Amino acid sequence: MRKIISIASFEIKRLFQKRRTLLLLFGMPLLFTFIFGGAVTGNGEYKPEIFVVDGDQSNLSQQWINDMKASDAFAFKMGSVKSVAEQFDNQEITGYISVEKGFEDKLQSEETPEVVFVSAPSFEGAALVEQLINDSLVKMKISTAAAGFYHDATGGSSGAIQEKISDELNTLPTVVETVSVTKNENLQTMNNLTARSAGFTIMFVMIAMLSSTGILLEARQTGVWYRMMSTPATKVELLCGYMLAFFLIGWIQFGILMTLSEKIFHIEWGNPFANMILVSSLLLCTIGLGLFIAGFVKTSEQQTVFGNLIIISTCMLAGVYWPVEIMPDAIQNVAKFLPQYWGMEGFAELTVRGGGIIDIITPVGILLGFGAVFLLVGLRRVRFE
Repeated sequence: MRKIISIASFEIKRLFQKRRTLLLLFGMPLLFTFIFGGAVTGNGEYKPEIFVVDGDQSNLSQQWINDMKASDAFAFKMGSVKSVAEQFDNQEITGYISVEKGFEDKLQSEETPEVVFVSAPSFEGAALVEQLINDSLVKMKISTAAAGFYHDATGGSSGAIQEKISDELNTLPTVVETVSVTKNENLQTMNNLTARSAGFTIMFVMIAMLSSTGILLEARQTGVWYRMMSTPATKVELLCGYMLAFFLIGWIQFGILMTLSEKIFHIEWGNPFANMILVSSLLLCTIGLGLFIAGFVKTSEQQTVFGNLIIISTCMLAGVYWPVEIMPDAIQNVAKFLPQYWGMEGFAELTVRGGGIIDIITPVGILLGFGAVFLLVGLRRVRFE
């Protein structure tokens, strides 16, 4: 056992002596989380900006614009015709809405006013903006018609009743109530920042483990393995020492990244003991994947190239860079055959729903299954003599 610990401690010290390694292990995951998680916005939420040009400058057009601004999905801002058109031509804004002159007159005449929405072809939220415009116009036409009927029947001010109806419509309670089901009320929903932090931690730990397992191929190339075999340590002790080193390196990286993300991004990781089990199973799976790849290549350089290609591409499919729910159904089905997907599922259970050990049995079991297959194939194929 002493020989195994000595080999592990030597490899850990050797790895952390390189400054480049520290950047890969800790700097890059935090940077990617900051960029892809939307930390620049402060809360991890992004609202596309849509500018509005009011060509009518009437009370009803202002009421309609205020109704649009109440949307939670987009940030509507006022702008002038010239500046908005120039910004759109220069691709500085996503899109804009133009309220044509005569907006109020057409509403009072029970006609549909002209509203033009201009957006870039790549803007995926165009359909939702169109729906918001149509719904808001329908509501405005109904309130205007009701105000006109009130004026004809009572002789009262149609403007006052129009404003009152609009206020009443805006203060109506929501029909659908959203309920978050969680086992721990102190945990928040898994917003984009939390999901990306978990995802990029997984990805860079896998990249680091890939680099670490490449030490075995490097040792064979440089002849270090043969010199170590001449020592009193057996081949099994050498392998166990390396495996322990890989496992501890992964845990050091995971532990520091989880602590830093909690301090910097205020992310709650949930049950500590359940996290230990999930992370350990993920590390075993990752070490197995590194040995699996090492079994099919000849040099550590080849392992780095092919391994990084495999890890980055599968991380994209598994929901590390973006939510897996936004991808096509076929890709979502493929993601279920990737270990990163089940790692994300486990972290979602702990960070979102406040789950415990029992709740992550499925992700942990699948990760251990992946790890067992990878280790079995990898250890059988890797040759040291």
